[in-house]
Amino acid sequence: MESQLDSGALFVSKQNQIIVAIVAVLLVGLVTVFGVGQNTVGTEGNTDSASENEIAQAPDAAGLAGTVAAGQDDDLGALESPNPLGEIVLGQADAPVTIVEYSSLTCPHCGAFHRETLPELTKKYIDPGLVKVYFRPFPFDPYATAGAMLVHCVSPAVRGSFLDILFKRQQQWIQAEQPMLALQGIAQQAGLSESDFVVCLKDQKRLDGIRNIQSRAADELGVRSTPTFFINGGKLEGNQPLAAFEKMLKPLLADARGAQ
Repeated sequence: MESQLDSGALFVSKQNQIIVAIVAVLLVGLVTVFGVGQNTVGTEGNTDSASENEIAQAPDAAGLAGTVAAGQDDDLGALESPNPLGEIVLGQADAPVTIVEYSSLTCPHCGAFHRETLPELTKKYIDPGLVKVYFRPFPFDPYATAGAMLVHCVSPAVRGSFLDILFKRQQQWIQAEQPMLALQGIAQQAGLSESDFVVCLKDQKRLDGIRNIQSRAADELGVRSTPTFFINGGKLEGNQPLAAFEKMLKPLLADARGAQ
């Protein structure tokens, strides 16, 4: 019995060492992107639940083409370029208005948006087919980076619900004594085994994809805080109430109706 317990303890210890090593690698990645790896790029003021509707993965960014509103900056290449990891989209592909969200899974204002404002947007604009939302990662710490990688490792059929749970349980797993183990537990519920979890977070190509999304958004779109939204190319920063979104959405929807 003692030998079995010792063996189990050694396994857990080795697993923890692997996870700690992964966190260290992710931290180096953030330093590479931002120079210092601290939140100076962003979570001041009101910046920093996804609904139960299906969030589907799109193979490319075709749905983003032509979404730049008249009068907006034309230098939005990063916005219309495909997510190298595959898009995660809430809403119908032919919705006339597109919202691109850059967010961090550990950003409290991002969590508040997903729990409070997004359900309102979903009921009023997304479910009726008027708006679709693209979710793109902009992590500020290793835990948010790990979460973003894991979102793209779980089965496409559960990515939406997994993202939803990460935001809904945000404080629980972030404030856990060992956040990575808490994150692993949620990933396991989404179908990732312990070995899948480690393999996912050791995937350099996936990490590079996250870095690419983040650095291009910062360099080309001027994203400095989370959440940051682009509504048909128009920029909106922070966890804004529904009214702030509607101020931008209503003219765009009116134009779309007039063009029909």
